[in-house]
Amino acid sequence: MAKILYGVAGEGMGHAVRSKVLIEHLQKKHKVKVVSAHRSFKYLSKFSDAEKIGYFKILYRNNKAANLLTLLNNLLRFPIIFYKGLKVGRIIKKFKPEIILTDFEPITNYYATIKKIPCVSVDNQHLITSADHSQITKQYRLTSFLTKFIIDTFILRVDKMFILSFLPAQGIGEDVNIIKPLLRKEILRMKPKDKNHILVYQTSTSNKDLVRELSKVNQKFIVYGFHKNKKTKNVILKKNNEKDFFKDLRDCKAVITNGGFSLITEALYLKKPVLSIPVEKQFEQIINAIHLDMSGYGMFSKKTSEKDIEDFIHLIPEYKKNLQKYGRYNNAEAFKLIDKTISKLVKNRKE
Repeated sequence: MAKILYGVAGEGMGHAVRSKVLIEHLQKKHKVKVVSAHRSFKYLSKFSDAEKIGYFKILYRNNKAANLLTLLNNLLRFPIIFYKGLKVGRIIKKFKPEIILTDFEPITNYYATIKKIPCVSVDNQHLITSADHSQITKQYRLTSFLTKFIIDTFILRVDKMFILSFLPAQGIGEDVNIIKPLLRKEILRMKPKDKNHILVYQTSTSNKDLVRELSKVNQKFIVYGFHKNKKTKNVILKKNNEKDFFKDLRDCKAVITNGGFSLITEALYLKKPVLSIPVEKQFEQIINAIHLDMSGYGMFSKKTSEKDIEDFIHLIPEYKKNLQKYGRYNNAEAFKLIDKTISKLVKNRKE
């Protein structure tokens, strides 16, 4: 048994959703303490020993990442983030972790670097810095540069890097492992159906065009992400509810979302075609959407528009045919690799 401190990014829910999968596995053999923030903390604290810390927030305007506003906001909030971050130091002093895991949570990684505690990262963001995207980055030079800078600033040093990818990829460096996305047990157990609605999920409530464009299309849409219950002629808005979301995902014939990694990977596993409309200027989401489009499993759209939605619906049968080759799997192989790494690093530290 090892003492593990697990840091999970507080921005968005994708980090928390997949971290839950790994944390539940680790809890069977180890003592795990989790630190996170915002909605991630609220979600993870329901089943783990979790404590709340500060986090860096992304601001959105009209479905765009407002980079300048985000920078200014985080600079203003930095004293609070720093103060709350000191809590991690106190946790380390009391808990005495033998290893630190991070899903793109910077403060735990900073302390791992300072205290010389072995650190393992498990995320999808590092696919941007540890794989070749030269053909894609030509079109998004500034956005890709800023994203790479943030990744390198957030995660300074790790002993081992596990990168989640829904497509085959070649990692750069001997300490890099590309693994399949971690899936929730509810998804692994799910028996997908194919009913008449399309599931829609939004990272940000700032996509003001979405509902208007959906209402123009002769199709039933169930929409999550706007934090309210409302029904129009063909669009049903629902507040976030995990039980309802699983049911609507299981029964949908396709998914429309931003470029969030976790939902895309769950949809593909269930063989649901995806229309990805990434948040503008958020390069990680753009990369995910482009890879999705290149795979033939769905469509990348730069803007929310009636035409692109109609085109996507027309191509759903073709995407479903392509998805037949997307193999089913479980988390066993990823767990085995991560378990082995933890055992090795903890053993080396004790020697």
